[in-house]
Amino acid sequence: MSKTTAQGPATESVERLGMMQALADARLSVEAKAMVAQGFYTGVAQEVSTVISLKDGAAPDLGLLRQLVSAGWGEELGHYLEVLDVRGSSAAEALRKAQLAVRSGTALFAAGSLATSSGWHCLLSIHHGLADEHSLEVLARLLQAAQSADLDSALAHMGRGRGFYEDYVQAQAVHAQDDGGLLAAVTQPMTPVRLLQTGRLAFNAQGPRMSLQRTLDIAAINADKPPMATLLAGLQRADVIAEGDALCSSHNWRPAHQQDAIGMMTGLVPLSFAAPGEQPLPGQTSLEARARRCPAARQALACCRASELFINGAGRRGIPASQVMSATFPVGIEIRRTGASQLFLEIEGPFCNASAATNLLNELADVLMDRSEWND
Repeated sequence: MSKTTAQGPATESVERLGMMQALADARLSVEAKAMVAQGFYTGVAQEVSTVISLKDGAAPDLGLLRQLVSAGWGEELGHYLEVLDVRGSSAAEALRKAQLAVRSGTALFAAGSLATSSGWHCLLSIHHGLADEHSLEVLARLLQAAQSADLDSALAHMGRGRGFYEDYVQAQAVHAQDDGGLLAAVTQPMTPVRLLQTGRLAFNAQGPRMSLQRTLDIAAINADKPPMATLLAGLQRADVIAEGDALCSSHNWRPAHQQDAIGMMTGLVPLSFAAPGEQPLPGQTSLEARARRCPAARQALACCRASELFINGAGRRGIPASQVMSATFPVGIEIRRTGASQLFLEIEGPFCNASAATNLLNELADVLMDRSEWND
């Protein structure tokens, strides 16, 4: 699908119905089906987006992208790639056009190419039911390879990634049933986290989202210690939680030997303040898959979705927080390693008081960099 030629309302309507049918007929993971169902119900599709920098000086050939998309998702879905004309746009405007094409339901994939002072870029947005952030990383790497005349190898990798995803979808049904009894045995009642309306993470859902970031240098002696437990303990002491003992995080379910899998393979997981840093719901497959058979999993998943605080536990996003349009949770936190003794900490949301949120960010940074706290 391309908007390079004008289409009348009737043609666009038929095209959209065909796209919705193709999405409904696709063999998807349970996590993906939840995203697709949400989009059908609300009329707004969630998307994931990235900006791919192309190293050589030539303009990107988006025909190569079309071939890669068809190899990774199949021609039935790949047909709904919209190539946008973003000439004259800023990078932010071009990305927004791609995001809106997916969110509005006119495309499953939307892309445009843009030249900036730093070179050529491909701006890409994909329906979240078809891809997670990790999928974007794989596709970006392979588009760069295809652009450098390694198309056959890139297509082969995309095809293999599609096969890995199909294996994942098939395995979900088996492992979900096996995990059900274990989950029922270990799950304790959980209540979702609500943030204080007067606290430093207080938010106005209608306000503009903002991103507050710091890069932290930690002592080398602490480099191997997981920061999540320290972060959760710091949040608990910061007087920002009104009620609840479980917040939401995410997990990339790709096996170590299938990191090139293409598709939606990231699911929600709860984090408990009662046992910081521990995963309260062990298992071999996602919570979404287990929820189909296990009441305890359904309760845990509902708790995750109701949380007002999300900590990213999967792949980092390919765009800045300020350009994210599909923000499911009011307030998000990301903490990740960027070096042997360096952490990146980010807090984002439509905060009522930016100064108060910045104060909390600095307080958490001090805790994470304090050697005595790491050794508690």
